[in-house]
Amino acid sequence: MSPSDPLYVLKILSEDGSLVRRFPLSLGEHEVGSAAEAEIRLDTPGISRRHASIRVLADGGAVLADHGSKNGTWLAGRQIQETVVSQFAVIAFGPVQAILQPADASRERILLEPPHGDATPAGRPERPRSTRSHDPLDRLSESLEAELPALAAGLSSPAETASALAHRWLEDLALGRVELLRGEAIVAAASTSSLFPKPVDSLEVQGPDGWKLRLRASSTAELGRLLPLFRLTLELLAVRSKRSRPAEAPASVSASKPGEPAPPPPGLGVEMTRIYRSAGKVARGDVPVLILGESGSGKEVLARWIHVRSRRASGPFLALNCAALPRELLEAELFGIERGVATGVEARPGLLERASGGTLFLDEIGDMAPETQAKVLRVLEGTSVYRVGGRAPVQVDVRFVAATNRGLEALVEEGGFRRDLFHRLAAFQVTLPPLRARREEIPSLAARFFHRELERNGLSSPGIARAALGALVGYSWPGNVRELQNEIAKAALLLEPGEPLDLQHLSERVRGPVPAPGSRPPLLTLEEALRQAEREAFSVALAAAGGDSGCAMELLGVSRTTWYRKVKELELGETGEVGLHVM
Repeated sequence: MSPSDPLYVLKILSEDGSLVRRFPLSLGEHEVGSAAEAEIRLDTPGISRRHASIRVLADGGAVLADHGSKNGTWLAGRQIQETVVSQFAVIAFGPVQAILQPADASRERILLEPPHGDATPAGRPERPRSTRSHDPLDRLSESLEAELPALAAGLSSPAETASALAHRWLEDLALGRVELLRGEAIVAAASTSSLFPKPVDSLEVQGPDGWKLRLRASSTAELGRLLPLFRLTLELLAVRSKRSRPAEAPASVSASKPGEPAPPPPGLGVEMTRIYRSAGKVARGDVPVLILGESGSGKEVLARWIHVRSRRASGPFLALNCAALPRELLEAELFGIERGVATGVEARPGLLERASGGTLFLDEIGDMAPETQAKVLRVLEGTSVYRVGGRAPVQVDVRFVAATNRGLEALVEEGGFRRDLFHRLAAFQVTLPPLRARREEIPSLAARFFHRELERNGLSSPGIARAALGALVGYSWPGNVRELQNEIAKAALLLEPGEPLDLQHLSERVRGPVPAPGSRPPLLTLEEALRQAEREAFSVALAAAGGDSGCAMELLGVSRTTWYRKVKELELGETGEVGLHVM
């Protein structure tokens, strides 16, 4: 091998994990920075003039060093001053993400494709892995061949397919932004980072039933011959939208065939997937459901999902926090009240009447007074209720879903909760694990909350930095999903325009205290250090691969057998599919 032959390739990534630029690195030192003379020039805000360097060694390793940059150099989510790397490594130069890997000719293709945002449904065809044509018409045809069969077969919802196509077209057609809309609502969108030239031209394609496609690029002149395929795509999305789900169902939940159990939502860990799979089967009937778990662990989310997957989906879903009202007001809210029971009181129906034909969700039922428990039991055993102060029964048809963060069985033994009511409500009982026990879900949850906050507040950001993602995954989240959602909402509001969400935007309790200058990290046993390093490498590879386990295997250079063995040992979930959109 000649000294000038590249030993490593540095791949500069966009915020969604797609390849932007690559730099072959031969023996010697390679400067990274914004200065004109830098060999690896990154003309991006947040990059210092002499930011860092990569020194490729003859023994096959490399030395990564930071040159006192303002925003730091990071390796696998940890800030470094100087360290030795070998084989595959995930690096961040301030806000810019990169992959360093050996210059192996057999792996020269792009390994990191734009993420779909959701895990691939079972039975969905895998996208082609071979080298693809550079002709835009061929690339567009390949994307449709890969994504539309799942839509036609009902394995993917219109929103999921639109998201997949948006991210594929962004790279395949060298676009600046892709938007798929229905009416004025954005169904799916994807955009490049600031490393791409700013788009200066736009194109809009109209389809049936309010569907339309908006494209922005440096030039749209070459896209004219693609219009027939774009219009065909919009027609297929429109057709599937009319028959995919009831109007009340959220776009994130794909429809299942009548009589079949609902598939679990994408991005869940092993235990939550099992819970949702069982809940999807139970959703087809009318048996009561009891959901246990800590506050903020997603009990109401599961309750709503069960309602949407049931034959009552077209009926109302009403929720009541039993701990928020005193007994008298709680009974009036539940059962309704007749006129004249108290001065100035008018007759009004209760939640049980209003939820007839649908689902009633009773949250924190462990705090319900014993007298009210007896009345709820009568409704479960019959089909009628009596309003407060009323004498005539009112017929109702309600499915009960109850939840509590208290140990209900212990309350039963202590006499604080009726045993007969417990057994009626617990026809199907599940316990949701806290977020700290299902950390593999944190990346997809964080990305979902982050993009929602950006759209809600009209903000722009290239994504979540890997250092911030590492802190989010490492935090224990005593407030569970609700605390994560609030943390992301707060962090999003602290962003400057175009700035990624990074460590400085997170609360100190989440990111941890900043180590004092010169302080030493805590000592670890060799076994624990190796385990942490392996877990970090696998987690970062999954994040970089957008949740595609096959792609992550290739990034790490491990076999399928080793992959699944390590995923199990490191407790990363069944497949590690996280559906991530990060920097």
